[in-house]
Amino acid sequence: MTYIPLPRALPHERGVDPAGIADFIQAVSLAGLELHSFMLYRQGAVVVEAFWQPYSAHRMHVQHSATKSWTATAIGLLVDDGRLRLDAKVVSFFPELCPQPISANLAAMTVEDLLTMRTGHARGISGGDWRNLQSSWVEAFLNEPVDEPPGQAFIYSSASSFMLSAIVTQVTGQTMHALLQARVLDYLGLDKLAWDLAPGGFNAGGNGLSCTSEDALKFGVLHLNHGQWQGRQLLSPQWVAQATRNQVQDVWMGEFDGKQYLPRDKNKGNEAQREGYGYQWWMTEHGGYYASGVFGQQCMVLPEQDTVIVFTCGLRLGEKRLHQALWQHLFPALGRTAADAQTSQMHLDALIEGLRLPGLPGLHASPASAAMQGRFAIEPNEDGVRELAFDFQGEHCDFTLVDHRGTHHIRAGLRQPIETTTSMTGNYLHHQYQPEQTQVVAQARWMPEGELHMDWRFVETAFGDHVRCRLLEGRLYCDRGVNTNAGALQRPTLFGVRTQS
Repeated sequence: MTYIPLPRALPHERGVDPAGIADFIQAVSLAGLELHSFMLYRQGAVVVEAFWQPYSAHRMHVQHSATKSWTATAIGLLVDDGRLRLDAKVVSFFPELCPQPISANLAAMTVEDLLTMRTGHARGISGGDWRNLQSSWVEAFLNEPVDEPPGQAFIYSSASSFMLSAIVTQVTGQTMHALLQARVLDYLGLDKLAWDLAPGGFNAGGNGLSCTSEDALKFGVLHLNHGQWQGRQLLSPQWVAQATRNQVQDVWMGEFDGKQYLPRDKNKGNEAQREGYGYQWWMTEHGGYYASGVFGQQCMVLPEQDTVIVFTCGLRLGEKRLHQALWQHLFPALGRTAADAQTSQMHLDALIEGLRLPGLPGLHASPASAAMQGRFAIEPNEDGVRELAFDFQGEHCDFTLVDHRGTHHIRAGLRQPIETTTSMTGNYLHHQYQPEQTQVVAQARWMPEGELHMDWRFVETAFGDHVRCRLLEGRLYCDRGVNTNAGALQRPTLFGVRTQS
């Protein structure tokens, strides 16, 4: 894969007021929202790209459920080819895995029902629910009770998207990633892209895609251009129009408990109602549509404004202020003439140059380091941690954790953050994601009272962990929390005593 950047231009050259962009960035900063990247494409060029250090242009970032829109594209290829019909029955692809007898509702479920999230299930399955499931996800889906006739009520479920991926593999004999790579992605000049595999060799479908922000932007631009890329029709305009129009008028997001989406509670008002849903694309205001992943991964296409906007973030569940700032500050700047483009651009450039996530306050050295130096046996705990160790070496602290998965290291800079690769266990705080190796940027600082604080920023994900360690009467206390998660944001305190060896 050869990386080919999108064209670049200044905002005012594409009819965007840089003052509105600056107002948007300042609004999200004042709101305390954790953005990792923001890119804006209009009229054929990228007009702004902003990255909050340590995030940067060429880092991949997990897209979470924004992946679903890429999955729909693979289905579109097969529909365009005449190899797959939207009214094809789901059970027809996996007869050997179907329960016996097959219920009437399960037998009636179609590919289109999967695309529109109207499968008839009473609950929607999150990626975090299945991520540790080692048995067949296809069989698990087919055995899920189908309580209502399909094609009616919306219930958001990553399991539906996974089944689309599995169907693509059944039809083609290759993974969905391989199909998209050959038919679409190779032509886009992508930078980096990875896609998790589920049991059976299927791409996860509903999640698990990682790519750079510019690559997510290119995916949006492909749809903005009705499936055409540099004169080549990669997707039919008919499919793009069908996938990105409102297919489901009555869209409600049920309560999410971290693992599943519950059915709509009609007694709770309309606060969870959405604009609508297409084929794995959400509808939005002003005639747009967007791919959306939990914690703020988004690719928004605004056809009437000839615009695509991409974000990666680490936002809490239910956060609405990002879109509020977008519609209040950024959207009005599209098509607006700048009063003083040069001055506004200078202000915007300076603002972007200074973007970085907050660092750790505190001291780079402390007399308490001598007492904390060494290894500590950890009391029995639900996370399976057996030992913690600290090794202070001038400019950094080498932190070691031993648990049921093995021995894991993170080097945290005491003056400046340090980037390394780690195997550190974190699935319980990271929406059940647990890569074998991942990049981490880590910093450590001492508080005046002798407590050690560490920030572990997992820079290819939405997650950043906050760790606090202290000694009280010779006993170690260690607390670990996270910026965002679908489940708990804090783990139980670990307690330890110094080992003699």
